[in-house]
Amino acid sequence: MAQNYERIALDQNWQLRAQEFPEAHAIPTKVPGMVQEELIRSGLLPDPYYGTNEDQAQWVGERNWEYLLDWEVPTLDSNRTYQLDFRGLDTYAQVYLNDSLILTADNMFRSWQVPVTALLRAGTNQLRVAFTAPLQALRAEIEAFPYPLHKTSVNDTGEPRLANFARKAQFQFGWDWGLRLVTIGIWRPVFLESWEHACIEDVQYYTASITPEVAKVRVAVQLNRTTPGQYELRVRGVENGQFYAKRPLMADEQVVNFDFTIDRPRRWWPNGHGEAYRYHLVCELWRDGELIATHERKIGLRTVELVQQDDAYGISFFFKINGRAIFTKGASYIPQDAVLTRITPEQKTTLLQQCQAAHFNLVRVWGGGIYEDEHFYDQCDSLGLMVWQDFMFACAAYPSFPAFADNVVAEVRENIRRLRNHPSIIQWCGNNEVFLAMKNWGWQLKYGIHGKNNDAMFQSYDDLFQNLIPGILAEEDPDRPYSHTTPTSSWHKAADMGRGSLHYWGVWHGPDDFSGYETTVGRYMNEYGFQSFPDMETIASFADSSEWSLDSPVMAHHQKSYIGNGLIGKFTKKYGQPATNFPDFVYQSQMVQYEGIRRAILSHRLRWGYCMGTTFWQLNDCWPAPSWSAIDYYGRPKVLFQELANLYAPIVAAAVGDARSPELAIISDHPSAAEVMLRWERVDTRNGTRMSSGEKKVVVLQPGTILLEPPLGMVPAKGEFTTIRLEVQGELLSIFKWSGQQEPLRLPQEADWQRFPELVR
Repeated sequence: MAQNYERIALDQNWQLRAQEFPEAHAIPTKVPGMVQEELIRSGLLPDPYYGTNEDQAQWVGERNWEYLLDWEVPTLDSNRTYQLDFRGLDTYAQVYLNDSLILTADNMFRSWQVPVTALLRAGTNQLRVAFTAPLQALRAEIEAFPYPLHKTSVNDTGEPRLANFARKAQFQFGWDWGLRLVTIGIWRPVFLESWEHACIEDVQYYTASITPEVAKVRVAVQLNRTTPGQYELRVRGVENGQFYAKRPLMADEQVVNFDFTIDRPRRWWPNGHGEAYRYHLVCELWRDGELIATHERKIGLRTVELVQQDDAYGISFFFKINGRAIFTKGASYIPQDAVLTRITPEQKTTLLQQCQAAHFNLVRVWGGGIYEDEHFYDQCDSLGLMVWQDFMFACAAYPSFPAFADNVVAEVRENIRRLRNHPSIIQWCGNNEVFLAMKNWGWQLKYGIHGKNNDAMFQSYDDLFQNLIPGILAEEDPDRPYSHTTPTSSWHKAADMGRGSLHYWGVWHGPDDFSGYETTVGRYMNEYGFQSFPDMETIASFADSSEWSLDSPVMAHHQKSYIGNGLIGKFTKKYGQPATNFPDFVYQSQMVQYEGIRRAILSHRLRWGYCMGTTFWQLNDCWPAPSWSAIDYYGRPKVLFQELANLYAPIVAAAVGDARSPELAIISDHPSAAEVMLRWERVDTRNGTRMSSGEKKVVVLQPGTILLEPPLGMVPAKGEFTTIRLEVQGELLSIFKWSGQQEPLRLPQEADWQRFPELVR
């Protein structure tokens, strides 16, 4: 920013206290921070991740806490405007400046800007943020509600359940892969901001149109002007110094719209399809010939379309970026720690770079977590990782009474405005599994929600996800696709299978074997998965060696799925190798997880054109425990993630068809034609003897699948192993490891399955 604008971070010298907990009378702390984080650091709370300590941490989220700050403001300038900017308060808080109430907050996902010019003093000022425990804040509201809607928060392990009434990260109340840790604190920065004359509050850029010759960019600027003058806005390139536009302002303009063009534009492309190019722009505000404010942002020029059309198989569901149909490959992301303020920018960068290297082109930000920070989306932008962005609603029915709806309106509008400049975000989604759950999870019978109450529950759904959110998007971000929910179809119903997005949990919550991954394939596979244990080093961080067994108290406590350890044991016995000790079993659980997800991903890719997306559950963990993750809490990749690059590469191979005479499928979503060299070697695993080797060229002209009869000597028998390297212009794309023990994948049953690519031309 130019000198006119000043921002001071209020991050040091805070104190934390609780009247109900004398030991925390005045603990020095910093902001951002969480109460639980500081109590752990101070030795007043045992690590909730170790052993069964989670139970001993629940009292923290049930008490009220205060943050206090005394800080000096050396001088006050009567010509300047001052405001406090709270980027995130978790969650129910009253804020006092010099004993005057300036803010009542009730939403973790919102920021709060408060004018304080009249309240600031020269010299010492005091800021007090008084947090109320969620249960205390919501109990009366829940008890007064006309029917037990709160009970539909089935992942909330507290009593009474309250997660769906709280605009707070839903996973903090418990989930089937995470502990319950109801955090409290100032979880994002606090700033004192000031300016003279005017400031730039927001700048939005839209790709109005784009051709190879020229792109038309639309700009919307939100200003806060407090003094008159001759104002002008200018847009320049930061790196190339190019001048793009200038716009003189009328006397009363606070919202300014104008256009400019970029010749021979470079487009933003997803990973694997081209360069994720961004233009680094600065918007300048000039007053009376003096630069008084600037606003920098990187933008990507691209178009996005979600294609949902009736066809011979149901309703399609796929994305076009810059007019090109994209097969999405990725996973669902959850927060990397239950204590959000412990997650570093470096952790996010590392995880996303791992995804790019594994040929991901999409990350789904799941609706039970948080709207991520700018760093996360900036990394996705730069790495070419598309983002499926859920709004923060998951696995529960939500109320829509006026105060709740107004809170949601403010939350949704702010986060759309905050995130809509990111080219990586290609999809807004109203919620995770809410509509599916209301229809299929039996809440009506379990909780007595019948008749007019059931009608009211569905009406609240329509109010929020079919009317309110899409209405805001129509105003704030009309060119980006929106789905009211995921999934839009159900694996329980055969007639639904070919209609839109699908979450397939027949292998886990249902009775299906791994073969279900090969036969139950929808148009866009947005969730599926299988659990495994993390590495022994991670297990040792929360359990000593006396607890290293499936039925130990600690291992049972860390397994949050109601069928978890038993199902891992069952499938590992069937698909894994015999284990002689617990570490062997842990490794075999990862091998079995990989085998299941391998079958799923390749089966989805075999049906390119019919199925146009595969995003497994889940990418990462929020604490150390067995789960569906591919990378554990400490960032240690499981076997699944170590092999993902060979499953998500632009061109991969798989054995398909009859086990007696299998075929070799070459599966491509490569954006252009390619000549692929297959280099193979067959080895006897019993003694390491090379049985045969060779190479073969295959020309891949377009996305889809080519079926080949394997060359003589390529097919492994039992006890043998064939390694096939796929190379393009000498560059290794992927490796297919073909074991003689593996059954070939089933080919799609549809007789005309190879015509599917026509559907996305």
